[in-house]
Amino acid sequence: MTGLLCKNPRIVLILGTGYLGKALAESLRKAGHTALTADIDPQKAIYEADVADQASMQGLAARIPSPQIIVMCASTRGGGEEAYRNLYAHGTRNTLEAFSGTPVIFCSSTAVYGITDGRWITEEHNVYPSSGKNGLLIQAEQAVLAAGGTVVRLGALYGPGRCVLVSQYVTKGKALPGAMNRWLNYIHRDDAAAALHLLCTLREPPAGIYNLTDRTPMQMGEIYSYLSNLLGKPAPQPEPLPAEARRGFSNQRISCSRLLALGWEPLYPSFADGVHNVLEALEE
Repeated sequence: MTGLLCKNPRIVLILGTGYLGKALAESLRKAGHTALTADIDPQKAIYEADVADQASMQGLAARIPSPQIIVMCASTRGGGEEAYRNLYAHGTRNTLEAFSGTPVIFCSSTAVYGITDGRWITEEHNVYPSSGKNGLLIQAEQAVLAAGGTVVRLGALYGPGRCVLVSQYVTKGKALPGAMNRWLNYIHRDDAAAALHLLCTLREPPAGIYNLTDRTPMQMGEIYSYLSNLLGKPAPQPEPLPAEARRGFSNQRISCSRLLALGWEPLYPSFADGVHNVLEALEE
């Protein structure tokens, strides 16, 4: 594995210093790399920049050391379709123009597959965007891939201080909407940061698509049963789908075998392995 890694410290630009970007920056710095961070919120990063604004990105490129690789992991923070268009469609275009020739790793979502029958999914599967938001993610992916970059499709990100499923169950006794036999694909923040760290420090930038989920998808009912036994709390009743979810939520099992082949190994192979520090954070 060590033969695949770069020998010298790298300069990595991280666009978006939220839950995942901050963890990635800390991981890279601990390993001796230079992590330059940029965010629309100047309190979160070294540099203030708005990826949706062309002039802002051109200005960022002019005032920072030239990065050897860029990670785009900014979030819309729950925004609507227009926020997705600005951040992802416009943001990738502005980044690729401002840093022409620099390899880009774009953090996308496994939601773009849009599968609802529970089958196993690899990177070779077609995508079936179930919403305008997912269509905009695919548009951004295509721009990055056309430039020779890397697309990382993440499962549902969770960790200390972040897990809607757990917080809603613990505080309200309620389940997420949808059938209890629906497959969920999670990735712990620390494992996601470790995978991105690996991709940033490979000797040759890994162009193409990589799924980033844990090893073991779990059905929603299985998760609630596990939490119920762990906490001594009744399992929640199923919640109906909202009216706007016409096609239903995705129901798919995502394979992370391509990342595993690079030498990445999740510390938390399943949601059951990683949920304990989520619960510990809730108790603090």
